[in-house]
Amino acid sequence: MGNRLPPGPHRLSLLGTLHQLNRKPLQFINDMAAYGDLSYVRIGPTRTYFVNHPAMIEEVLMGRYRDVVKDVATRSLRPLIGSGLLTSDGEPWRKHRRLAAPPLQPKRIASYVDTMVECTQRMAASFRDCEVREITVDMSRLTLDIVGKTLLGFDPRREADRITTILDNTMHNFDLEMRTPLGMLPAHVMTPSRRKVREGRQELEAMLLRIIGRCRRGDPDASDHLLGRLVHARDEDGEALSDRQLIDEALTMLLAGHETTALALTYALYLLSEHPAALAKARAEVDQELGQSSATLTHVPRLRYIDAIIRETLRLYPPAYAIGREVVQPIELGGYEIPKRAQLFLSQCVVQRDPRWFREPVAFKPERWLEPSISELPRFAYFPFGGGPRVCIGNHFAMLEGTLALATLLQSVELQTVPGFVFDLEPSVTLRPKNGMRMLVRRRRAASPASVLSAA
Repeated sequence: MGNRLPPGPHRLSLLGTLHQLNRKPLQFINDMAAYGDLSYVRIGPTRTYFVNHPAMIEEVLMGRYRDVVKDVATRSLRPLIGSGLLTSDGEPWRKHRRLAAPPLQPKRIASYVDTMVECTQRMAASFRDCEVREITVDMSRLTLDIVGKTLLGFDPRREADRITTILDNTMHNFDLEMRTPLGMLPAHVMTPSRRKVREGRQELEAMLLRIIGRCRRGDPDASDHLLGRLVHARDEDGEALSDRQLIDEALTMLLAGHETTALALTYALYLLSEHPAALAKARAEVDQELGQSSATLTHVPRLRYIDAIIRETLRLYPPAYAIGREVVQPIELGGYEIPKRAQLFLSQCVVQRDPRWFREPVAFKPERWLEPSISELPRFAYFPFGGGPRVCIGNHFAMLEGTLALATLLQSVELQTVPGFVFDLEPSVTLRPKNGMRMLVRRRRAASPASVLSAA
């Protein structure tokens, strides 16, 4: 293997690379994929490898997962969310994962169904016929409401605008750090954007400390949410998590636990508005399976087309659009030696639109997830929640929430993008709609369970 490098724009200058990343980051990712299943570019002193084949992705995330850690980009989130599950590595990560996993198992999250449905009904009831809504904001508030009540044990509606502003500032700071020379400044240099992130974290810390304090003073059985269970959890040595560790995990839940599902719902509603036949099938399934009843856990297995819509949305527009790793021990990948400290970039946006794995790869076809042939996909041709030991701990929660929320919304309303809307994407920490998502509300004629909450 020697010092051979995979194909790529080896002669591209630092300024040239940053210019392309800043102007058209998704185009840059796809341009790198055009060089092959493994491509290479040097960004300043950083060696970056783009991994675009399921077998090599499986090798990174499963076969050699002990030889890689979270990448520089992910670690840049630590000023806001600290060293929680998203950003930590090694034994601290393993300890926290063991403690956090039980409350997010499928059997446990079943108890969250009523809250998920009630929050969605309340939001749907607030929509007025013929009004225009910014659906990106609405879905963010909805999933924040759900995460706050089920995982963190508080009602976030009064603080929703401020929490959203803090998280938006984080996204903006992430862009500045990753796509401009500002990211090369030492961590102790306090730029205006870094200061905003620090101040935002302090606000969120104060709010979460109040919740943690109530949990510590109360009956452990009364803390019926993930944060409460973490407060009372003990590892095999009998040690509890500190307030700092609890805050880091709670902030991780806020960032990763509501943003990604909000975006998935936003994109699902957009895709349905652009595909009337799929919308008609979805409404027919909802009418048949739910009628005017509120969705329950028993309905979920029967909402097969709704589930397929969520899966197809995550294929085309994965909110977590890339996974980054840093090599800590040299590894072999695709016939090349990957050196220590190299950055690996694994993009769902590329692999999940590869015509080798998906027929009509850019077409919105929920039906593909109902076909037997879908079981023949390579293991990592579709990985919206990552994979291996570090697969997203909230994947079951997110799929349940997405299915219930979409079905409940379709009971009450139909949403169409406003005339002249231009759909574009903006990759940051997550894959966001660059121009928001303004949609026209049409209330369905039939009464729905949401109507009983219209006065709430």
